[in-house]
Amino acid sequence: MKTIKKKYLIILVLLLVIGLFSVFCFWFLSPQMRQARQLKKGLESFDKAIKAEEQKYATDTYGGTTPEETYKLFLEALKQQDIDLTSKYFILDKQREYKNLFTQIKNSGQWDNMMADLLDPRNLKGKMEENGTYKIEVLTKNNELIASIIIKKPILILGSERQELSNIWKITQF
Repeated sequence: MKTIKKKYLIILVLLLVIGLFSVFCFWFLSPQMRQARQLKKGLESFDKAIKAEEQKYATDTYGGTTPEETYKLFLEALKQQDIDLTSKYFILDKQREYKNLFTQIKNSGQWDNMMADLLDPRNLKGKMEENGTYKIEVLTKNNELIASIIIKKPILILGSERQELSNIWKITQF
């Protein structure tokens, strides 16, 4: 009798283990769980990218503590025709683009014309906009608008939350 009870107990335990294992497998391998794992991986990857971007801006020292200072430093680099330094006053993800632009301007022979317009006393001051940006409008001698330069602090926007990435003002548009 004891051996029969032992057999039934072993079979019951085995059935419970197999049942629990089956439920776990169906749950773990379900499409919803796979989707949840993928979503978690995506969020972790996104979080890493944000932290890497924050770190880049935290270590970036090119720019001023005011928009006017950033613009002054930018003009000094242009006067020296130092395109590498000039591009560093732009936000990080636009530096390569503007480095190429200034290289094209220099190679096309338009550098002196650009500098004459930028160094015109009317084009050395800007104004603070309501959205926290500093805007400089570059005019030709005939008062034609040829460029708008936008300078602001780099920010990270996640939903309705805004976080400054740096106290350094960077050029976002030229």
